[in-house]
Amino acid sequence: MKGAVLVSALALLFSMASPVAHAEARTPVVFVHGQQGSAQQWQSNAKRFSGNGYADHLLHAYEYDTSVPTNDLAVAGLESFIAAVRTRTGASTVDVIAHSRGTAVVHAFLAAPERAALVRRYVNVDGRSGAAPPGGVPTLALWGSLQPNGSIGGATNVYLTTLGHTETTTSADGFAHIHRFLRDRPALTTRVLPEPPAAVRIAGRATLFPQNTGVRALLQVWEVDGATGARRGPVPRYALRTAADGSFGPLPVTGGRHHELVLLREGQQTYHYYPEPFERSDRFLRLQVSAPGGIGDQVDKCPTHTALTVVRNREWWADQGPADTDRLEVDGVDLLSPAVAPRLRQVLAAFAFDDGCDLASTPGAVVPPFGSLPFLTATDAYVPARADAGGTVRVTQVARGTGGGSRTVAVRNWPSDAHSVTVQFKDYLDVRAG
Repeated sequence: MKGAVLVSALALLFSMASPVAHAEARTPVVFVHGQQGSAQQWQSNAKRFSGNGYADHLLHAYEYDTSVPTNDLAVAGLESFIAAVRTRTGASTVDVIAHSRGTAVVHAFLAAPERAALVRRYVNVDGRSGAAPPGGVPTLALWGSLQPNGSIGGATNVYLTTLGHTETTTSADGFAHIHRFLRDRPALTTRVLPEPPAAVRIAGRATLFPQNTGVRALLQVWEVDGATGARRGPVPRYALRTAADGSFGPLPVTGGRHHELVLLREGQQTYHYYPEPFERSDRFLRLQVSAPGGIGDQVDKCPTHTALTVVRNREWWADQGPADTDRLEVDGVDLLSPAVAPRLRQVLAAFAFDDGCDLASTPGAVVPPFGSLPFLTATDAYVPARADAGGTVRVTQVARGTGGGSRTVAVRNWPSDAHSVTVQFKDYLDVRAG
């Protein structure tokens, strides 16, 4: 009860203070993701920045094709992107936050003095080391479990080595250090503050994974029953075409309720996305589709089973002992094991499907070739499907760590020969409006 009262009070405080907060001059922030990343790794902290007074037009995510082995195109694209942000906002400089491979992109960008002059401050997250701050730009370097001995000479180096590689850039702990560095004072809150349900909006892009190129499709947004995943009503709340770059929104949704987002493309599999309820507006939602010849081709498909992809931008760990191990259950059966999700694999997405379409499960072992792919894993799980998707599949995570908590997303049992089902868990525990 005390927590709900506190959150209500904070929400009221920010609501009352927002005209003053937004009037204060702030530098636009540009986030640059890492290998196989996207704006998804910016979703949580963009909400935290928003809750601390940053207007939407100041928060940006630069996306590039990480299937290209070199960074030349990414650097050139970042130059154009920052120029566009400066033009739209009227700002002379930007702040940049980069994660993993994105730090190599930014180091190369800042190597040119004329480009370095456009960046006020830089945050280097669990990526490239250096003898000096790149381009002489004031730098904060956060180091997580993938780069526990990293260092940038002359920078402010902070070590968060109990955190996963991606968790370092999506977590409240990481945000606290980033906000203090960029604003020269602590954040008012590191929580993702809820908005009134009627104020929640969603926007984002449908994209190919991992190229981050746009997907043209018919997008449907359904409100669904949180207990069963069944659609509420005979027609979707929205049905619209994504733009050439895959973008859509902003679309009003009811905060705190469950939704299903559907991508329909002629002659292609139908993609169903079941996110956790939106408690705050999200402008960086990504609906990822496997590129032709991509990871989706490694998933066995047949009309008898449902194929699931479960995504969370906080690593799944299943080998750290009872106090710090995640559970990921499908209808009560834990899919994770030390082999499926060891800490060293830095797993962010878990695939579960009937390997070989043999109507049997052998959970606990990794399905090839997923054991050799970065950030991904897969296990053999037979989840019976129905042609009409008339059944419910309950996907539950029990998050590791103190206060991790249990959350369940109910989806429909779509047959995998024509449908793909993705569950999107948040990398933090949300707090509902009091």
